[in-house]
Amino acid sequence: MHFRKAARATASLLALGIAFSGLDATQAVAQNSTGTSAQSEADGESRLGDIVVTARRRDESLQSVPVSITALTGDALAAKSIVSVDQLRNFAPSLNISAQDRGEATFYIRGQGPGVVGGGQRNFTSVATYFAEVPTPIAGSGMLYDLSNVQVLKGPQGTLFGRNTTGGAVLFEPNKPTHNLEGYLKFSGGNYRYREVEAVLNIPLIQDVLAVRLAGDVSRRRGYTTSVITGEHLDSRNNDSYRVSLLFTPTPDIENVTIVDSNFRDNTGSGLPIRQVYPGAILGTLANPIPESVQTALGISLPSEFLLRVSTPANSSIGCLSAALPGCASGPFGNAIAAFQAAAAGLQGGNLTTMQGLGLSGFTPEQFYAALAQQQALGPRKVLESNYLFRRNRDLGVTNKTTARISDTITLKNIFSYRRERTAETSNISGPFNYIYSVYPAGEEPYVRGFEQFTEEFQVQGKMPDIGLEYVFGYYHEQAKPGFYQSYRSYGFGEITNTSQDYRDKSDAVFGHGELNITSRLQISGGLRYTWDSRKASSTVTLDDGSCHQTDPETKELICPATGKAKFHALTGDATVQYKLTSRALVYASFRHGYKSGGFNLPAPTADTKTFQPEKVNDIEVGLKADWDIGVPLRTNLALFRDKYSNIQISLPLFVNGTTISAVQNAASAVNKGIEFETTIVPVRGLNLSGYFSYLSAKCQVDAGTACRVGRQIAYQPKWKWGVSGQYKLPIDGADVTLNADYSYTGKVTTPDPDAKAVGLSDTLPSYGILGARIEWANAVADGIDLSVFGTNLTNKTYIVGGYSIASFLGVEPVLYGEPRMYGASIRVRFGGK
Repeated sequence: MHFRKAARATASLLALGIAFSGLDATQAVAQNSTGTSAQSEADGESRLGDIVVTARRRDESLQSVPVSITALTGDALAAKSIVSVDQLRNFAPSLNISAQDRGEATFYIRGQGPGVVGGGQRNFTSVATYFAEVPTPIAGSGMLYDLSNVQVLKGPQGTLFGRNTTGGAVLFEPNKPTHNLEGYLKFSGGNYRYREVEAVLNIPLIQDVLAVRLAGDVSRRRGYTTSVITGEHLDSRNNDSYRVSLLFTPTPDIENVTIVDSNFRDNTGSGLPIRQVYPGAILGTLANPIPESVQTALGISLPSEFLLRVSTPANSSIGCLSAALPGCASGPFGNAIAAFQAAAAGLQGGNLTTMQGLGLSGFTPEQFYAALAQQQALGPRKVLESNYLFRRNRDLGVTNKTTARISDTITLKNIFSYRRERTAETSNISGPFNYIYSVYPAGEEPYVRGFEQFTEEFQVQGKMPDIGLEYVFGYYHEQAKPGFYQSYRSYGFGEITNTSQDYRDKSDAVFGHGELNITSRLQISGGLRYTWDSRKASSTVTLDDGSCHQTDPETKELICPATGKAKFHALTGDATVQYKLTSRALVYASFRHGYKSGGFNLPAPTADTKTFQPEKVNDIEVGLKADWDIGVPLRTNLALFRDKYSNIQISLPLFVNGTTISAVQNAASAVNKGIEFETTIVPVRGLNLSGYFSYLSAKCQVDAGTACRVGRQIAYQPKWKWGVSGQYKLPIDGADVTLNADYSYTGKVTTPDPDAKAVGLSDTLPSYGILGARIEWANAVADGIDLSVFGTNLTNKTYIVGGYSIASFLGVEPVLYGEPRMYGASIRVRFGGK
């Protein structure tokens, strides 16, 4: 019903826009030939602005590509004060970013996200991220500097892109070196001890032949969530990043670009206040090591060290954190506060009890409610965290792109890349109770997770002008592995274990895509891709004496290592028809068939669940991209879509040999449908207003355990999103001052806990709106010196962006809050260029 209403409303809006334009297709073409209207169109396009995108693997105007794309230039990123990937959620329809850790940003597009993670395996996400045309795991701060643009492509990809996906792709494109001497140095500072230095230097070494671009960003910001037990400032943002790009053009027909980039992020861990508690949660059937059923429910996979422990109520000398907190001096919880404080302070003086065979019954219900009362009294920016939490990432990438024009009609392109990432972290997902958390002894902060990837892509791009055909053929190869021996020392149920995991993934594909102009207005395009995926993984758990401590759930025998090996292949493709209503308005309709690789369960609960098959999607999209003349320039971009997913990979419980075990299975189908609308208008010179909205209905068609319920929106996916922004250049002689403001709204979302309501808990996260602003004065003190002041979340809204929302299973619900009000100022000194 909502979808039909939204579609009718948007259709009415478009009809109104067409009526205002006063032009049909024939009139537009006729007037354009006079020259007067052509000048008007050029002026309108200039005032609206346009972005060059690479959605079809060549430079094209955003408005000429029959694909739903949201694109932000590097200047737009600065104007909106976007410094971290997770902020992109506020500026693009149908793009949602949810996280369980401050250092991660998990992309969802049109309801499709990361999917399941199996033990020891690399996750194949539904939304791929690209840096400089190369797939990469990318998140956090320290990479959104010196970018040409960021492009959000919606729907299945594959016939033009290196990696096939079912949900979409997010492209980060860095600035290339130029043959101009130019650069800038920028200093920024603000609250929470924020300080940042960003620098770019572009040097033409040999004019028109060799140029180098050096760019770097160093940023520090203290965390805004404080542990009242340890004093640690959680949720910090620190990075040391650099990028070296070399442009070599030995002839006018050959271009080679080499990029070396590095990003080191050394941050405190995430502050996760508890939002609600459920003392009736039972984890009593757990055995060591923590089984995949728990990992999947918590959204984690072990590479991490998890300690489960329980405290029985005991007399303790540890007092309340503050007499002003509920229940400390007196109150409904009485002496439960003291027992709780014993647990929160690391169980000093408490009585440790092995949890094997128990649930959360080691804690009394009063302790749960006391903890919640204290957290509510502390507010969202303070937590009862007794552990030292950190997250450290070290990324390195090398990319080489060579383009050679063989003739006027044929161009060859080769993209080679190597990327490496290392992660070290500790985390706590059980709030102040400390029964599930990862920890290392003081002074030991080893890298525990790795990613190493090699890719090679070769393309032949060509055109046949006589028949109006442009095409691209290509081959893609990818290899991925951890890059080092991953071994994790774990503590659980009174036992010490050592876990090692490994994986080897290979993917090969051939693809082709063509665009044929039937007439000057009508174009058909489409492509095919064939993909071969080969996957291997292993997982081993041992005791310190080297004996195996990993049980096959089917045979009940020890198995070290548990291994999986599988191959998958698929033919995917797309087809699009587009028609130009005018020289600046086109409509299109497309069909796309997508695929996401399968995997395996380690160890396999049963013989027939060892391997799960790929997910598949059939996507239908219709859209309109148009620039109108209604007396002032107006842009309206519209897309309606319907995605039918089958063989969805979902983790479901299985009852094997008297024990409930979780296994990933192809157990669900879903239909995601919705509407996206983006618009820009320039009512007067100097004023640019833009906005967007999206509606998404993402629901399973059949019940598949707790992960997928008929009629229930898929977790973390708001039905409604919208945003507005404005930019105004003040008409002041001799001063170039620009005001920017933006507001975004995200509707409420469901959590991954559909059973929450049944036990009296909330199963949704509330909606929120975020306001930001920026004032920039170009050439303020002298030519080339720019000043700016900025702020994000100016109303200091408290809102939730993720966490572990499964209180009915976990007993507590720790949540991840968005950033509080941030403000600051910057000065930029630039030379050459703009």
